[in-house]
Amino acid sequence: MAYSIVSHWKRFASFLIDSILLNVIITKPLSSILENNIPQKITDLLTFDFKNLFLITLLISLINLSYWVILEYKIQQTIGGLIFNIYVKSQNNKLTFSQIFIRNLTKISSILLIIDVISIFTSKKRQRFTERFTKTITIENG
Repeated sequence: MAYSIVSHWKRFASFLIDSILLNVIITKPLSSILENNIPQKITDLLTFDFKNLFLITLLISLINLSYWVILEYKIQQTIGGLIFNIYVKSQNNKLTFSQIFIRNLTKISSILLIIDVISIFTSKKRQRFTERFTKTITIENG
């Protein structure tokens, strides 16, 4: 099967679709729980239970990470990837769960993801840093 390296715009469009989907289905509904529990006055901070804030934020991060990891591990692509016919491939052998998990870890933090994505522009194969580290590549059928 012939394949080619995915263009920057297809990767971005695929990521955008996945991000919108996650935002609508997961992040927004769970964030509304947070908004209802955020202190309205500065004095309320003294009695605010930050544990709930932390737990809901952690839950959102874990669900979002699970989306990327489960879909890429099971079908080598996310919904955005499915739309643009792009998928993940191991450069060695069979794609492993640890490869998928590690390559997606930066998606739990916007700052980490931005740092990871910068390497796409310096890599001949348009790989993120975590893709180079895990020996995976994002490709499209050609």
